[in-house]
Amino acid sequence: RFYLLDPKTVGETSSSKIKRLIQILKKDGSDHIFISAPENVAWLLNIRGYDSIYSPVPNARLLIKKNGEINIFTNPEKLRKLKKIQVISHNENKIEKMLKQLSKKKVWLDSYSCSIFYKSLLIKKNKIIEKIDPIHFFKSIKNNTEIKNIKKSHLNDGVALTKFLFWLKK
Repeated sequence: RFYLLDPKTVGETSSSKIKRLIQILKKDGSDHIFISAPENVAWLLNIRGYDSIYSPVPNARLLIKKNGEINIFTNPEKLRKLKKIQVISHNENKIEKMLKQLSKKKVWLDSYSCSIFYKSLLIKKNKIIEKIDPIHFFKSIKNNTEIKNIKKSHLNDGVALTKFLFWLKK
């Protein structure tokens, strides 16, 4: 299942992040953006998950329209408790059908993270715009809350390492 991160923890609401993404989508002239990198889905929606025991990144993909409609492809059971997120939920096995239905659209996708399979579904009836997912750039600029939390985590890490080294020497 997925869980929401508090905007106080991450420094920005998902709706604010989505608005920034939509602005770039409109400025570019694209009709849709296909977000295939799960870590970018997690950042954009302020969600994390338990799909892997080693990583909190949720297994999900997004198709976002320039009008703000967000389609998420994942197991719908994982979203049951996330009432605050305004998305249209689809089972992950519906992604192929939905991508095949798109026609005569300009679709932005990141060829570094999008599989050839998804690209081949979209390229048949649409114009593909291959550019780096703008979320990568959004993530690279940290807000004050993120900077504060990074410093805090480095301090905690340093204390843990010091305790470990002290224990090891004794």
